[in-house]
Amino acid sequence: MSRESTVLKLGDTAPDFRLPDAWSGEEFALSSLLGRPAMIYFGRGTW
Repeated sequence: MSRESTVLKLGDTAPDFRLPDAWSGEEFALSSLLGRPAMIYFGRGTW
């Protein structure tokens, strides 16, 4: 199964996505931060 890979450049608009919040488990949408600075970090096993 092939996946499309997209690398964003600094200043690019990130695509909207939804994930469960790590603490509450409630669904979190990136779009809820629209207009505010945000840093997104995806790390594996770094808790």
